[in-house]
Amino acid sequence: MNDKFQDFLEITRKAFKESFSKINKIYIGFFVFLIRAIFMNSRALSMMGGGFVGGLINYFIEVAILCFVAQSMRSVVVYGNTGKKSISNSINNYWQAMLSTFFYFYLIEMIINFLPAYSDMRVFLYVAFNFLMSALLEEVYMNGNAGFDALKKSAKFVCDNFLTYGIFSLICLIVITKLTFNGSIEFTSKALYILLIAVVDLIFYLVRGHLFKYLDKHSYRQRKFMRG
Repeated sequence: MNDKFQDFLEITRKAFKESFSKINKIYIGFFVFLIRAIFMNSRALSMMGGGFVGGLINYFIEVAILCFVAQSMRSVVVYGNTGKKSISNSINNYWQAMLSTFFYFYLIEMIINFLPAYSDMRVFLYVAFNFLMSALLEEVYMNGNAGFDALKKSAKFVCDNFLTYGIFSLICLIVITKLTFNGSIEFTSKALYILLIAVVDLIFYLVRGHLFKYLDKHSYRQRKFMRG
């Protein structure tokens, strides 16, 4: 247990250190996450309409935004550059993968939404599902997985790395959900509120990306051996 706690501290330290060492390279990503924050907030407040057509439009818009998120994160996390030369290729690089992956993601979320609103079971399943899917984007842009296979790989990765990855992801999920669906923010502070969501979301994705990269590359035994 002591070894696993030490592993958790070491991995987390490395992820934060590498993330903040690249802070000057995330300006492209920041604009992407700002657009994502505006979209997520407007969707949470039902500003884009409801029903089947509204849901379909939201789906395609979110998939397109996620293509840019994936490309910007791959540039910073994997290659350590700003991504200004590759961001224009986001749709070409990730559209099909994101479309097939998030089709299954939203299908499962839709099934969960059939349960009575605000019921304990619905809340539990929503949190549990999103928790298990917290490595979904990384599975797509780092490992090239797509479709239902990406969902399975994400769930397995989170379960296999519950302490070193899962706890941080759960914190991310709770904080972002709380921020996004907070209806008490006044209109006068809306711009600052959306900016806060974008910054927090970007930092979480950046750190989580580095956690994923290191954990996926090195098994627990390898990490233990490397520590000596």
